[in-house]
Amino acid sequence: MAQATVRTAHQETGERPAGSLLAGVARIDITPPMPADCMGFVRRSEPATGVLAPLTATALVLEDSDGNRAVIVAMDLVALGCAQADKMREMVASAVGASPDAVFLNYSHTHAGPHVTEGSLRKLGGSMRTIFEKERLYIQSLPYEIVGVATLAARDLIPVRLAAGSIEVPGISANRRERTEDGRTILGWNPDAPLDDELIVLKLATESGETLAIVANFACHPVVLGGENPNVGPDFPGALRSLVESNLGGKCLFLAGAAGNVLPLEGFHEEAGPEVVFGERLGYAAMHVAAQTFPYSTHVERLDYGSVTPISLYRRVPDDPQRPQKISWGAVRADLPLKPLPTLEEVEKLLEGYRSTWQEAVDAGKPQSALNPLDYHVQWAENSVARLKSGEVIETSVSAYVQAIRIGDLAIVGLPGEPFNEIGRAVKDASVAPFTLFAGYSNGYVGYFPTAAEYPYGGYEPSYSHHNTELLEQVAPESEDILVRSCIEAIALAFKDNGS
Repeated sequence: MAQATVRTAHQETGERPAGSLLAGVARIDITPPMPADCMGFVRRSEPATGVLAPLTATALVLEDSDGNRAVIVAMDLVALGCAQADKMREMVASAVGASPDAVFLNYSHTHAGPHVTEGSLRKLGGSMRTIFEKERLYIQSLPYEIVGVATLAARDLIPVRLAAGSIEVPGISANRRERTEDGRTILGWNPDAPLDDELIVLKLATESGETLAIVANFACHPVVLGGENPNVGPDFPGALRSLVESNLGGKCLFLAGAAGNVLPLEGFHEEAGPEVVFGERLGYAAMHVAAQTFPYSTHVERLDYGSVTPISLYRRVPDDPQRPQKISWGAVRADLPLKPLPTLEEVEKLLEGYRSTWQEAVDAGKPQSALNPLDYHVQWAENSVARLKSGEVIETSVSAYVQAIRIGDLAIVGLPGEPFNEIGRAVKDASVAPFTLFAGYSNGYVGYFPTAAEYPYGGYEPSYSHHNTELLEQVAPESEDILVRSCIEAIALAFKDNGS
């Protein structure tokens, strides 16, 4: 395993003890009532009947010496709608005394979780055409649950300091844009394509060395378990968190990275167990980084000690004062153009073909697990025809909320959807921050964000992944550059000398 690269941010004491950054962390269970339709495996037509491991929401609240607060909430959910996430951030901000732009929501994207989205993202799995009353109630309750866990985290803030480190974890994830011999691009493994396998670890520790929280950031779809697994669960992030917490104490938050084109190399298992192996490999790597990560700046003091012969003893002592770990933030609304929209006639022709294929499968007696993927396209086409006929103004672009939070030398930046891993790598490489954590799956869901270079190859993400949503087309290739520039702008805003 490669040596961890550790970079540390420090904070000045002011009127506080040496750890003048304050923090609190809390966790709640957000597992839905059983049985529950799961979200993400369209072919999974039967509801989950059990709980492999609880779904959780974990909140980390931070406050600097000027009273600026930031909130990070990590959730075992597949996605959030954009308007839904905006509302949630505003509610959390009001409850804990922060700016909405300083509330960072990240969903792990576990496909073994419930349908939770309001707005643009359709129900993808189970009884796809039915939103049950208990699903509505669960969705309605979710913002209040998130407010609750953030409020718990903010209730008892204690002095801490934060440091960050990273390590590459090779061999467990794969760029999924596989090229077939007949010229197609499918989901599989492309060993020649770029892959960012960096695990980033944030460590928050008290002056006495106790761990308050660990944040782990990695880019990979949480689909070690496939749709045949009959239970809800967090997939590999749950095992990662459990291992880290049992060994280091505190709470571990998982922030999903730029995983739009990244799968587990060995994924979609039917039986439970492999997700634990995957998660624990990341967990051991995270602990390796944490062991070499020192949140407090120190100096070495010499002590005289003697026995038969004189001995010099050396001890690391925390510096006093420490340099400040300032909290500030920046946010940008990126306007992403869509590919040229289809005409009503073109969508009607698609709908005719989709319905014909679906009916043939019905007549052949195919099971619902085979019908769901066909109905996925039928529903999108039906909705698109209805929209085009209604006379409403059809969007030719979509707004993406891009957010960056600064904590000392660290920048946490997020996009509302599924960016390809090359986008995350480009942002980290170009960032003005000394250390940058990049997270997709943050603050809502717009869709997939492929790189411009992948559009000519077609396949799911650049060609028809917008069928997940109400959009008539996928975002255009130029969106890659817009998103990278928007992330860099948001980070720069967060690092302006005059703060937030």
